[in-house]
Amino acid sequence: MSEDRVVALEIALKTVMAIARNHGLDVDQLCRQSIGAIIGDSSMQWVQATHAQNAIAEIEMAEAAVARLPLPSR
Repeated sequence: MSEDRVVALEIALKTVMAIARNHGLDVDQLCRQSIGAIIGDSSMQWVQATHAQNAIAEIEMAEAAVARLPLPSR
């Protein structure tokens, strides 16, 4: 995968998480459910076992980055 695509995917994941949080969704719960789906939801047909640990690590790193962002003013 090209470096540009990796950067774009990281930006996309963090942005989706940040917007979800800004709309009042529980990003920690979203991440827990996503990790659970990677581990054991057979309906997620795009998950490949060889990439599961790396995908989980990416979710955790993006979650940590979003958690450091200030909350929007209301």
